[in-house]
Amino acid sequence: MNQKRIHPADAAQAAILRNAVRYDIALFLGTGRYARASAATLEEARIEAQRLVASNPNPHGQRRPLIYGVTAEGRSALVTSN
Repeated sequence: MNQKRIHPADAAQAAILRNAVRYDIALFLGTGRYARASAATLEEARIEAQRLVASNPNPHGQRRPLIYGVTAEGRSALVTSN
């Protein structure tokens, strides 16, 4: 039985997200412009991300906000769907 091994970078990213003390949200609006927000939990961050999308409509299609988990030491990792 072959178990899929976790890549060291994926393990490090998972550790950062496990120890996150806040979540930062960024929505790209255009060249050098971002809508930003922060939240204490991942669920609150997802709600805040939806609010940013709703308050900043994009005529060229829907852009997805990026959510980063940030540790107390300042390390961050991108929250992905998996």
